[in-house]
Amino acid sequence: MKNAVLLSLAAITALASEPVMIQKITVEASAPKTDSQSVSADEMVKFSRQSDLGEMLSNTLPEITLVRNSGVGNDIILRGFRKDNLNITIDDAKVCGACPNRMDPPSMHVSSSQIKSVEVQEGPFDVTKFGSLGGKINVVTKDPQKGVHGEVSATLGSFDYRKLSTTLEGGNDTVQAQVGFSRETSGQYKDGNGRTLTEQTSYLLGSPTNPQAFKPANKNMSAYDRNNYWAKIVSKIGDNQKLTLSYFGDRADNVLYPRYPMDAQVDDTDMFKAKYQLFNLSSLSDELKIEGYHSKVTHVMGTDFRNSASTLATTMVAPVDATIQGVSVENTLTLSGAKVALGVDTSLRNWNGTKYKKSAPSAYNIMLPDVDTKNIALYAKGLKTIGKYEISSGARYDDTTINPNQGLAAVDPMAANKTFLTTMKDREYKDVSANLLAKYNYTSHTNVFIGAGQSIRVPDAKELYWVASGNTNLNETKNREIDVGAEHTAGNLHVKGTVFYSDLKDFIYAYQTSATTSSWANIDATITGLDIHGDYLLGNEWRIESGAAYQKGMKKDPSQLGATQTNKNLAEIPPLKGRAALVFDDTAHYAMAEWIAASSQTIDANNGEKEIAGYALLNLKYGAELGKGFSLSTGINNFFNRTYALNNSYIGNQLLTTSGTAPLVLNEPGRNFYATLAYKF
Repeated sequence: MKNAVLLSLAAITALASEPVMIQKITVEASAPKTDSQSVSADEMVKFSRQSDLGEMLSNTLPEITLVRNSGVGNDIILRGFRKDNLNITIDDAKVCGACPNRMDPPSMHVSSSQIKSVEVQEGPFDVTKFGSLGGKINVVTKDPQKGVHGEVSATLGSFDYRKLSTTLEGGNDTVQAQVGFSRETSGQYKDGNGRTLTEQTSYLLGSPTNPQAFKPANKNMSAYDRNNYWAKIVSKIGDNQKLTLSYFGDRADNVLYPRYPMDAQVDDTDMFKAKYQLFNLSSLSDELKIEGYHSKVTHVMGTDFRNSASTLATTMVAPVDATIQGVSVENTLTLSGAKVALGVDTSLRNWNGTKYKKSAPSAYNIMLPDVDTKNIALYAKGLKTIGKYEISSGARYDDTTINPNQGLAAVDPMAANKTFLTTMKDREYKDVSANLLAKYNYTSHTNVFIGAGQSIRVPDAKELYWVASGNTNLNETKNREIDVGAEHTAGNLHVKGTVFYSDLKDFIYAYQTSATTSSWANIDATITGLDIHGDYLLGNEWRIESGAAYQKGMKKDPSQLGATQTNKNLAEIPPLKGRAALVFDDTAHYAMAEWIAASSQTIDANNGEKEIAGYALLNLKYGAELGKGFSLSTGINNFFNRTYALNNSYIGNQLLTTSGTAPLVLNEPGRNFYATLAYKF
C-alpha cells in the first residue's frame, strides 16, 4: 500500500472550506486549491445498484438523509437543510427541477455512470454560487481520456431492476471526446411487509377504491423507465487554453409517485455547459475561467393511473417547465503569497405551471405564473498559509429581482383563474454573504479548525406566488453559523469531528393554515448539530469505517406562525444516525459488511409531521476484478428485510393524506439484491 492515507467515503466530513469527496479516496498530496483535493477511485458508484444520487449519498454520510419520493427522484437533507436551502450542482452548473413538489429534485438530473466524485461542502461557506444557505453538493463528472477506451456494464436487481450503460471515449493530446448512454427500468420495490408502491398507497389510504389510489389496471405497472445520454469534449488550445463542452439528457417516463396525488408521465431534462480556461496570462492571472450553462426541465404530471381518472373530465394534467441559464467569470491570482479568486456570477431562472382537465385543455388554471428570478453577484475569496495556520475567507454581494410576469393574463386569456395574478408583485433583494475560517495544524497529525459565516437564500417562485397559498411578503433567509472541529491521526486511526450552530433569521417555513391548507412564513430558528467520523486500518487489506451525525432544529417563537402554534421542533430534521462497516480490499477483491442505524425523530406535530420510528440495517457487498477488463460487484441491501421509513412525513408538499392532516409515509425497500458485470477496455 502506498504511504497515502486511505479515507473511506463514510469516514470523512468537511472542514468548512474543504468539501468532502463522497467516495473511497486516496489523498496523494495536500489540496492544490482552496476547495478541492486530488482523488481517485469510484467505490460509491461501483458498489451500489442505485442510480439515484440521493440514495447513494444517504447510504454513505450520516449527515445526509434521503427524502423518499419513489423508486427514483429522491431528495436530500444535509444537516437539516433541504430544497432551495441547499445548492446542488452538476460540474458547478445549476439545474432546477420543475415539479413544485420536488418529484424531480436537482439530484435526480445526473446518471451514476457519469459520476467521478461528489463534493459536499457543509455550512454557509461557499460564495461562488447563488443561494448556498446550508451547504453545497457538486457532482463532478468524468472527463474523457486520451487513446481509445470504453466501458459496458449491466446491472440486474430485485424488483425487476435493469440497467445497461455504455461509454466510449478517445482522443489525442489536443482533443478528447466522450459519449455515453444508459437505460434503466425498475418494477415497484416492496417494503419489508411485502407491499409494493401502489399497495402502500392503498393500504395507507384505507382502501384500494379510494379515488387517489391506483387503478387495478395500473397496480402492477413499472415504477419508472429512464434513458440518459451524455457527451463531453475537452480541447486544449495552444499551451495555455482549454475548452470543455458537455451535454446531458434525461428522459424519464411514467414515474410512479405514490406519496402524491399525481404521477409523472413525462420528465425531460436537457443540460448544456461550456467552460473556457486561460492559464498564466500574467502576474495578475494564474487562471481566467469563463463558464456558461443552460438547463431545461419539462415535467408533466397527471392522474391517469388513479381511480379518480374515470373519464376525461375527471383526469387532471399539470405541465410545468423550469429553465435556468447562467454565466460566471472568475480570475485566480497569487497575491502576497495568498491564493485569491475574484468573480462575477449571474443567472436567470424561469418557472411556470398550469393545470387542466383532459376534456378541456384550453380551460386551464395557472398554478405558478411565469416567474423570472434574476441574480447578479460579485464575489471574492482567498486562502493563505501562515506558518501552521491556514486562513481562508470569502464575501459575496447579491442583487436579485423576482418578477411574476403579471402580463401572463393578457398573453393567455383562456386561463380560468387569471385574476389571481393581480395580487402578485415584484420582489427585490440585496444581500451580503461572508465567511472567515482558520485551521491550525498543531502537528502533522493533528489540526483544529473554526469557521464563521453568513449566507442567504431568497424565496423561490412557489413560496411567493403559488396559487392560493403563496406569500408575496416573504423576506430572504439569513444563516449565521459557526463550525468548530478537530482532526487527528494516530498510527492507523483517523478521527475527525465537527460541531456547528446555525442561527436562522427569517427562515422560510411551510406551515398549516387550516386542516387542509398551508402556506409559508418567515420565522427565527436554530439548528445545532455534530458529527464524528473515524476509520481504523487493520493492516494492508482490512479496515473499519464509522460515522455518526446528530442535529436538532428549534423555532425560537412558534407563535410567529400563529397563536395556536406551540410546538418548537423544526420539521424535516433528521434523527441521530450512524454507520459502521468492516471492509476488506486487496485491489482484486472487495467486501463490506455495513451497519446503518437511526433513532426516531422529533417532529413538528402542529404542522402535520408524522412520527417515524428508528431503524437498524445490515448491507453486504462484494466485488472482484475478474481479469481481462471484466469486474463484478454484488450486494444485498436490508439483509434482515426490515420495514422502515425515512424523513418523508412533512406536509410542506402536497402529499396524500389520511384523516385530513397526517401525510402518507412511504416505507423504504425491503431486502433486495443486485449484481453488476462490467467490461472496460
